[in-house]
Amino acid sequence: MDNLIHGFQIISETPLEELHAEGIFARHQRTGLEVYHIRNDDTENLFAFAFMTPPQDSSGVAHILEHSVLCGSKRYPIRDPFLALEKQSVKTFLNAMTFPDKTVYPASSIVETDYFNLMSVYGDAVFFPLLERKTFEQEGWRLERAENGTIRYSGVVLNEMRGAYADFDSAVDRQSRYSLLQDTLYAQDSGGYPPAIVDLSYEAFLAFHRRYYHPVNCKVFLYGNIPTEKQLRFLDERFLCNFQAAERPPLIPAMHPYF
Repeated sequence: MDNLIHGFQIISETPLEELHAEGIFARHQRTGLEVYHIRNDDTENLFAFAFMTPPQDSSGVAHILEHSVLCGSKRYPIRDPFLALEKQSVKTFLNAMTFPDKTVYPASSIVETDYFNLMSVYGDAVFFPLLERKTFEQEGWRLERAENGTIRYSGVVLNEMRGAYADFDSAVDRQSRYSLLQDTLYAQDSGGYPPAIVDLSYEAFLAFHRRYYHPVNCKVFLYGNIPTEKQLRFLDERFLCNFQAAERPPLIPAMHPYF
């Protein structure tokens, strides 16, 4: 394979004998986006866009963004493209997940045309979401009037996390982890602590996306038999050509030992 393909520098090509595959590591020269492809003969192809999203508080901004980017984008401005994919795609997997320090958007399909359609929708969602205020209020939090006339907080993520904190075993597990991980970002709840979620502003929500959803902070994992060159070309022409270089966010610092 050539050392430079569609704006990507091929860093390494490693035989993965136990997987009957080859591992190809590439980096986009202009934007810094990194790709690792486990290329083999499997007809089920998978991609995942992954971003480091370290929480600075327990407002759940990473979790709310995970929901919100899938509520319409520049190329796909419909209200819920994720739901449309659920109904119309022949995907074998489709999801989005918020972890304590990263957010991942994976999907897979055994049909190449469907695979690239999924990649198009997901890539446009993470890099060019609409992120309208009404989406923030729907997925994050808002004030609404209850049937009895009182004003209450509501929102998809807020209500989801209320349920999570209402479970005794879950609450004990969370508190145990947070007490052991003080002075680290892992003492925060990336999913959101309900009283802290309602302190998140729309402006901070947008700023978090600008900071962490640039290609320089994105790692793309690929698996399957679709040629690497074809996928690198798609990533460059569909998404990366719209970006310039940016500063990479600092890595998450290591924990200090207790003793």
